[in-house]
Parts: sequence; C-alpha cells; structure tokens
Amino acid sequence: MQDTSAKSALKSQIKLVSTVAMLGAIALVLWHTVAPLPAFLNTVFPVVCVVLVIHGVEGAIASLLILRNRLSSQANLSNQPQSILIEHLPNSTPLAVLKAGLYTFFVGTVGLSEIITATRKS
Repeated sequence: MQDTSAKSALKSQIKLVSTVAMLGAIALVLWHTVAPLPAFLNTVFPVVCVVLVIHGVEGAIASLLILRNRLSSQANLSNQPQSILIEHLPNSTPLAVLKAGLYTFFVGTVGLSEIITATRKS
C-alpha cells in the first residue's frame, strides 16, 4: 500500500513541477517575443522551445485519443464512464478534447500515460 501512495505522491509532485515549468517556458517565449532576452537566458531558449514542442505533441496525442474514445463510445452507445479520468471530462466532446490536450500539455508524459491507460480500459 505504501508503494502505491508513494507513486501517487511522486506523480502529483511531477505534475506540479511540470505545470510550473511550462508556465515559465511560456513566459520566457512571450518575453522573447516582446523584448530581447539577457545573455544567460539566450542559451536555454532553444531547449525551452524544444520542450514546448514536445509537450505540444503530447497534448495533440492526448486530444486525439480522447476524441477517438468519445467517437467510439458514441458509436457503441455505451456512455458509462470507465475510469476516473474519463469521468471528469466534460460531456461535450470538443471541450473534453480541449481539456485533455491542455492537461497533457502542462503535465507532460505523466498525463499522457494516464490518458493512454484510461482509454485502453474503455
């Protein structure tokens, strides 16, 4: 039991750190757009851009998985939620796709793995 709670706590910490880091990365890109960056930030800017692209791809994958899940569940007429993650998404398919994509964009690989697991169960 302790191992499961330790993994859950670690995932929560990763989600928090990743969200803060992504907000910082977005702020850095906005700063770069408005004004020149200091020299010490110019060295990390390309890495930040790569990280943003990777998180964007993860968000797109999560959105597509949720869209596919919603379309297949509508075709099967089984509207019963199969997992807690799927259950907390809005009833509207476009909003659910957007929410899952944004969640995964900010949280990263941990969120994508949660969505993959949730869509496999359904």
